Amino acid sequence: MSRIEQLAEGVTLYLGDCREILPKLGKVDAVVTDPPYGIGFPYRSYVDSAEALEALIPSIMDVVGRARRGVITPGNTNIHKYPAPTWTGAWTWDTTTSRGKWGWSQWQPILLYGEDVWPGTSSKGGPLKSDRINFSGGQAKIIDADGEGHTCPKPLEFMRRVVARFTSAGELVVDPFLGSGTTGVAAVKLGRKFIGIEIEPKYFDIACRRIQAALDAPDMFVEAPKPAKQEAML
Repeated sequence: MSRIEQLAEGVTLYLGDCREILPKLGKVDAVVTDPPYGIGFPYRSYVDSAEALEALIPSIMDVVGRARRGVITPGNTNIHKYPAPTWTGAWTWDTTTSRGKWGWSQWQPILLYGEDVWPGTSSKGGPLKSDRINFSGGQAKIIDADGEGHTCPKPLEFMRRVVARFTSAGELVVDPFLGSGTTGVAAVKLGRKFIGIEIEPKYFDIACRRIQAALDAPDMFVEAPKPAKQEAML
């Protein structure tokens, strides 16, 4: 049986297989997730093959279909295995440590499904709205503090910008591949409700610790979730 950690009101983490847990969730506002890429990364509780990714995608798309929008960072290699998105955005950077098949890779796609968080071409009182998240210099590099031992963590600043751009305050964000909790940290820091699912106990414990730390040190300008910590079984 899976473990459930309710870290705060509207912030719940599940230890278990997302294919078993996702069907039990109701409608959500946004799915924001960085699933396995199917390229052989050494995860602790998952074989990262193309065949395994193909088996996961139906579960991913099922919950995306019940959400107002889906935001998926699928990597470059197996983007064609996903259903056609409503739109494709991009994460770009000037430096790189990733070698692609046609040279050094300096971008990754962002698959966007459903409706945008607000209409038009300008953000609410802000700059021009874009489908690209760009970094200059080394800001897009993955550092140890952003993953604490996870195989493939996304930089916290990247996930913060993804959550800020594609979701609204108070919305419920779901990440079926919680990993070390970076999306959850970004979500609670920005005043979103959050559900995360992770199959590997070591990564789950790291995520619980990081997200709890984010809840314990809220942004003074963002309304933080109310404390409601408890442990239960699914």
